[in-house]
Amino acid sequence: MGYQITQLHNPINGEGSFSFWNSSYDQIHTVGITQAHLENDTAKTIHMNGKAYLDFNRCGTPLVEVVTKPDFHSADEVTDFLKELQRVVKWNNIAYADLEKGQMRVDVNLSVSDTDQLGTRVEVKNMSSFSAIRRAIDYEYNRHVATIQS
Repeated sequence: MGYQITQLHNPINGEGSFSFWNSSYDQIHTVGITQAHLENDTAKTIHMNGKAYLDFNRCGTPLVEVVTKPDFHSADEVTDFLKELQRVVKWNNIAYADLEKGQMRVDVNLSVSDTDQLGTRVEVKNMSSFSAIRRAIDYEYNRHVATIQS
């Protein structure tokens, strides 16, 4: 088809939560889930030698997008959540959920504010490793803080 189809306005699931232990297993976090909806994938992005390539072999592959509420306060919380989500998906034989193979991808949305209101949001698309997700969060957090302070 060459384009993405989404159930954004009629999701299969809505308004829930997901609880998980942090990486040291001394605290439980709960993240609100806005919705989960089906989408139709268009392509897989492959980054090699400083270039981006598109693999259209996944075109038409169904996928589930889980949309969380802005309940995270650190890159650690985000990666702990994603690792537990990945574990649950694998354990229940929903998918292989291997980030490096493009079976699970993450869009990071980040907003920084010096008030109780959310600031301007930035989205980093198609993250495919936990280390890349952490680097993107750290980079965008520092960039937003510097912008607010200036």
